[in-house]
Amino acid sequence: MAKKNYQREDVLDNVISLFWQQGYAASSIQQITKATGLKPGSIYHEFESKEKLFQEALARYATASIGAIHKKMADTENVNEGIKQILADLVEQSKACDYCGCFLIKTQLELASQGNSLYQFASMQLSNIEKIYTEYLSRVYSDELAKAYAAQLMTVIFGIRIYGYQADSANTITQTFNALLPWLNEH
Repeated sequence: MAKKNYQREDVLDNVISLFWQQGYAASSIQQITKATGLKPGSIYHEFESKEKLFQEALARYATASIGAIHKKMADTENVNEGIKQILADLVEQSKACDYCGCFLIKTQLELASQGNSLYQFASMQLSNIEKIYTEYLSRVYSDELAKAYAAQLMTVIFGIRIYGYQADSANTITQTFNALLPWLNEH
C-alpha cells in the first residue's frame, strides 16, 4: 500500500476555495483533483465521496468562522463592541475584488430547493453560530432579548453576505446595519 503523502487538513483547505467559489454542483472531480493535487482514487479513499468531502470542507469553514467570532469577542471590551467589529470586518470583506460571501450561506442558497443533507448540515452550522451569538448577548441582555437580538444579527449578517456582491455597497450596508440594530449602541 502506498504511503499517504498529504495532510487531510491541507486537502480541505485547498478544496474550500473551490467549493466556496463554484458551489457543490459546479465543482467537478477534475477541478477537485486540480485544487488538491490528488488523484481521484486518493480523494475517494480519504473522503469516500464528493458529498463527504464537501461536508468536511463546510465543517472546517464553520469551525474557523466560530473561532474567529470567539477571538473577536475576546479581543474587545464588551459584547456589543465585538459584534460591531465583526460586522465592520464583514463590510470590509465585501469590498474585496474577489469577494465570495459566506460558504455556509452560499451552500444554503444553492441547495435550498433540494433540502438534502448538505443543506441541512449548512443550516445546522448557521444555527450553531446564532446560538453562539445568543450566548454572548445573554451576558448583557435577558435570555429572551438575547435570542431575539441574535436572530436580528444573523438576518443582518445574511444581508451583508448577499448584498455585499453589489458594487460599492459598503456604505449602504453600514448605514443599514446601524439602522436595523440600534441596540448595538446601547452598552
